[in-house]
Amino acid sequence: MEHLQQLLSDLECISLADISAIPESNQHVVAERLEQLQDELKAVLSSNDE
Repeated sequence: MEHLQQLLSDLECISLADISAIPESNQHVVAERLEQLQDELKAVLSSNDE
């Protein structure tokens, strides 16, 4: 679980400036998927804390 917590922390550090560095046609998809992954990781990690 330690690695998943670190992954979540790393994902949260990705900024809009980072995303804007990739081709514009992919920006929306990447941003959306990053957000979904963050949400899913938060849910898993919080359910393990309970």
